[in-house]
Amino acid sequence: MCAYKRKTWQEKLADSKDFPRVEPITEKMSKKWGKGTIVIPAPIEVDEIMRNVPEGKLITINQIRNMVAKKHGATIG
Repeated sequence: MCAYKRKTWQEKLADSKDFPRVEPITEKMSKKWGKGTIVIPAPIEVDEIMRNVPEGKLITINQIRNMVAKKHGATIG
């Protein structure tokens, strides 16, 4: 039997590691996204945004990206 215990999704969600992180957009990424900075959010931040969407309403990934970028002062999320 393996001594390693797999993390639950709740444990993974709570483990922010070194996120959120704001980094410059790389040369390769700039072809698609332009110049500036990108924020890589903590999973818990995205979960919080999704949980605050009223029942029966819709939020798009681009709206989530914009909200996260604005919160962290980045160009994109």
